[in-house]
Amino acid sequence: MDTLFPKDALTLAAPVAKVTLLEDRAQVRRAGTLTLEPGQHKVLVPDVAPVLQDLSLRAQATGGARVVDARVRRALRVTTDEKPEVARALEKDIELLTERLKHLSEDRALTHQRRIRLEEILDRGFAELPEDISWGLSAPQWKESLEGLYEKVRALRERGVQLDQQLREAGLERSRLITQRQAFDRPDTRFTAWLEADVLVTAKGSVEVSFEYTVPNALWRPLHSARLADGALRFESRACVWQNTGEDWKDAKLVFSTARASLGIEPPLLDDDLLTAQKKQDKVVVAAREVVIQKAKPGGGGAGGAKPATVELPGVDDGGEIRNLEASGPCTVPSDGRPTIVPLFDFTATPKTKYVAFPELELRVFLTALAKNAARFPVLAGPVELLLQNGFVGWTKVLFVAPGEEFQLSFGPDEAVRVARAAREKEAESHIDKWKTMSQSVWLYFSNVGDEARTVEVKERMPVSELEQVKVELGVKRSAPKPDLDKNGFLTWTLELAPHSQQQVKFAYDVSTAPGVQGL
Repeated sequence: MDTLFPKDALTLAAPVAKVTLLEDRAQVRRAGTLTLEPGQHKVLVPDVAPVLQDLSLRAQATGGARVVDARVRRALRVTTDEKPEVARALEKDIELLTERLKHLSEDRALTHQRRIRLEEILDRGFAELPEDISWGLSAPQWKESLEGLYEKVRALRERGVQLDQQLREAGLERSRLITQRQAFDRPDTRFTAWLEADVLVTAKGSVEVSFEYTVPNALWRPLHSARLADGALRFESRACVWQNTGEDWKDAKLVFSTARASLGIEPPLLDDDLLTAQKKQDKVVVAAREVVIQKAKPGGGGAGGAKPATVELPGVDDGGEIRNLEASGPCTVPSDGRPTIVPLFDFTATPKTKYVAFPELELRVFLTALAKNAARFPVLAGPVELLLQNGFVGWTKVLFVAPGEEFQLSFGPDEAVRVARAAREKEAESHIDKWKTMSQSVWLYFSNVGDEARTVEVKERMPVSELEQVKVELGVKRSAPKPDLDKNGFLTWTLELAPHSQQQVKFAYDVSTAPGVQGL
């Protein structure tokens, strides 16, 4: 490949100094220093990302020099010796396995044909056996012939089974090598790229030349870790980086930005909004719906388990303001498409822990921790790895948390408390005003089988009506103990469960509908 470079060019050692990662791309900065004589010089930087965007290339020089022109050159790697050694070895192994699979398939087909032919001979022999006996052929003669044919058929069947097993093993090995080869299939294994810059120097001296360009195939997403131990919550915010640009970022300064360069700047077009009049219906149609209560403070920071996304990556939520987070030190990110974890910041907080239960959704009691973001940086929305003193618990997610804002995390169920729930429904109609009433009764049973006392906050819900034709009332006399009811229909109890004790909670509510109401 050295023959592709201009002979009069000066090679500049300009490693990757800084990388600014966006949601779907990265901005790379390279810099190097040369001692140049006065005049115009052609400077060359080899082994850059072949996928870089040509229009994004910018170059500048310091030390009494300036860049007249900058460009990127590419060349296709044609011969085998131009590929990396690891890729060449894997491709050779894949070729050998492909050839072996071909021979095994041919042997398997030939063995199958021979077995079919012998089985046909056996069928014909059995068909001709009565005729041979009638002509005086002795039994030992045809028995010896048939046993010999059966022995060959059995040998061919065993050979076919062995070949099938060898084919499966060779196919699996070939698939494994292909997958491994694809992991090394970087853009620079097929193309090589280098930068060229024409630098005009006015006086002899040390000149620093820097290049900046944008590359695709690079992205990052927030990833967090929370450890609850000894009454303290250790929260670590990290960045998960993927890149397969064809160049390795070695000991580079990484900056993680939430800027969205791919968003357009054109305002949206407005369409006509046609208003029409409709006749008021005589009957009232009621629709029951689930409403999610949004909270910005405790409870809105990610309580509740969620499966981590492995294929579809959500965007980065920055709270409406562009954020730039720097890595704590120089980092190395290889161009292999695999995730690399980079620490950003961490903090330790004293959380408020409590046990909560939502029996309607899950018959378990969960340990939750309410803490405050003690860092000077916001916690970006993303998955959170949960850890306790005894190790890994599971995964949850957290929403955007500003500095000083409280957020809540759930650290899994408590096996010491068992929960059971039973419900019963009854309908009745008034003979006077024809109002229909649906009565709902719910029983909750809690058992503490552990050796330690537990204080459990229990939450249930009841419907909330927005229409005067539908009334919802809590059966206070039929509820014990009396719950705390908020405007959103959530009922809350605080239970003190002694070790090896049981406790029962009951509540009831009535939903009354006026005559003519439909939909419930």
